[in-house]
Amino acid sequence: MRRIFNYFHPLTKLQRERERYLATHQVPDNIRLLLEAPLPDLDDDIYSLDYLSLDFETSGFNPKTDSLLSVGYLPLINQQLLLSEAVETLIHTAKNVKAETAVINHIVPEMLEKGEAWHVVLDAMLAEAVGKVLIVHGSIVEKRFLNHYMAKRYQLPPLPLLWVDTLQMEKSLHIYKDNNGTDDFRLGSVRERHNLPEYSAHGALVDSLATGELYLALLKQHFEGADSSVRHMKFDCTRAL
Repeated sequence: MRRIFNYFHPLTKLQRERERYLATHQVPDNIRLLLEAPLPDLDDDIYSLDYLSLDFETSGFNPKTDSLLSVGYLPLINQQLLLSEAVETLIHTAKNVKAETAVINHIVPEMLEKGEAWHVVLDAMLAEAVGKVLIVHGSIVEKRFLNHYMAKRYQLPPLPLLWVDTLQMEKSLHIYKDNNGTDDFRLGSVRERHNLPEYSAHGALVDSLATGELYLALLKQHFEGADSSVRHMKFDCTRAL
């Protein structure tokens, strides 16, 4: 019976998806390296995994009409966020920056003139993601822009990657506790509910740090006094949106 459950576990299904992806598509070496990296074993401890906490700052939600403005990420290894390895890069874009997004992320067109090309930034991020679980707060934006990048840059469909979404983790806690008194799942609001400090600045790196800290707090809520093996973790393995 355990073998049957293992076969249908999302992680096992994701491994089969990766194998089919590599067998079906001509992929460059950097993408092959990413998809051939071993996934966590179902009996691994969730706290022992390597993660990459990630955030995209964009001018909107539609990658076909909006721009990717900056990318920030840092590793989370052995339950420690490695600030010494944190990265934040602005991306050069020819599209107009919306005034409303500039108010939020403080990124103005003049800053982007010295930004890097998006393929340089995203390929560097994917290289850092090898062997790691991606942590995001609300995965829609990151997935949409990454999917768009894969199609434009490599003519490939969305990658079968392993994600953890702290927004979905928080929602599941509210359902479990029968506490549906809030519909505010913004990163800052969720952090406040878990007694995490507020960051006055806002940007890709700050948000990736804030998301990583939130993930560690949520892990304690989910697994305190319980079996913390990978098989009990609700990962996000979806691709297309």
